[in-house]
Amino acid sequence: MRAYGLVFLATGLVFLVAAVPLNSLLGLPNGGHGLWLGLAGSLMAVLAYLSFLIASDPFLDAPWDLILLSKAVSSLLFVVFAVLDRDPRFLLGAVVDSAIFIHLAMLRAGVHVPYRSRAAARVGSFHEGWFVMAQDRDSGRGFWARYGLSRLPGRERAECRAVIFDKSVGAPLVARWERPAGEAVSGDAVAYRLGESFLVDGRSVGRDADASWDLTWNASSAGALRLVSPVLSGTGLLCAGYEAVEGLIRLSGAVRVGDRSVRFQDAAAGVGHLWGVRGARGWRWARAVFERPGSSSTVFEILTATAPLAAGLEIPMTAAYLVHDGLRYPAVGLIAALTARSVLDGKTWGFRVSCGELSVEGECRLDEAMAVGFPYDGPSGAKGTCRTSMTGAMKLRIRGEGTSADLSTEDRAIVEFAEPAR
Repeated sequence: MRAYGLVFLATGLVFLVAAVPLNSLLGLPNGGHGLWLGLAGSLMAVLAYLSFLIASDPFLDAPWDLILLSKAVSSLLFVVFAVLDRDPRFLLGAVVDSAIFIHLAMLRAGVHVPYRSRAAARVGSFHEGWFVMAQDRDSGRGFWARYGLSRLPGRERAECRAVIFDKSVGAPLVARWERPAGEAVSGDAVAYRLGESFLVDGRSVGRDADASWDLTWNASSAGALRLVSPVLSGTGLLCAGYEAVEGLIRLSGAVRVGDRSVRFQDAAAGVGHLWGVRGARGWRWARAVFERPGSSSTVFEILTATAPLAAGLEIPMTAAYLVHDGLRYPAVGLIAALTARSVLDGKTWGFRVSCGELSVEGECRLDEAMAVGFPYDGPSGAKGTCRTSMTGAMKLRIRGEGTSADLSTEDRAIVEFAEPAR
């Protein structure tokens, strides 16, 4: 982006120094300096400034949006001018600015620091959540923690939630505490901190009268699983995002909710991260880790949601990620979303996605008896209810490229249904 800044500065200088030749090349009156040249020079100065601003902090959304908007509009106008004036020379400008637009969108989509807060670089309405999910391989006990920040109109808060899913107890054990939004802090080294509770790379801690936990893990064995279309996120059209920051980690430590304590040792776990400028209207999400003796674990995660776009528009999208036999298979992007099948039939969610050269077909169900419900804020303050269980059922059928696997669990899948907010 610094290189782009220098290129824009140099282009602005060329506009000013070589006004007469440029006017001749573009078929404009050779009057030397003029209004169009002043405007073009000022635009180059603005684009250079935005480029340097992005280079200093690539998580700032506004500079990306402005510079991409400029290149999108100029590309479109060059095509219009070429058609109206029947002058193909304008197409050269369309090609150049379109190439810059695509490259900038790719650069933006590639901006990724796993434990960097998105809210830290935003002002105004925004919400963000971090999730830590762990499951004991022997007992099936699950633990789910959420660090949240909401700066939506009329609802500004920071909170921590903790849930133990233990069938021997008969119902989920839940704890939650809330603070003013201004008390939540984050930075380059800390994804989230609220009082004594915090999340950093390799450690999750929660401390309150009703719950506490201290969990640690080593480097991820699967890496980040990004369930966001690079095209939509890179161009800034998508106003929300979700990723599994850690696709599969082995976690150890102790948790307590109320008077119930659970210790995890080398438990299969994951860390999730979501963010957006306004609440979602509804979604379905599921995740399961299938541990197979003598083979690497299989991880499957799928999300179906109505994705909020710019200007208040929304589109239905389905994205998924499969980690199988040590390889990663994404089903992310516009084509994957259009070809996916995602249907809720009663209480059973059926789905089919193409994960690269593999096809994945399956179904899952929420464990109604062990589900915990939370309210959430939808668009324009609409309220919805989200239900989550870590003892759900999932079946998968994986086929393709000489691969054939049928996997299932009756009580180890994380399944979440969010009723549409009205």
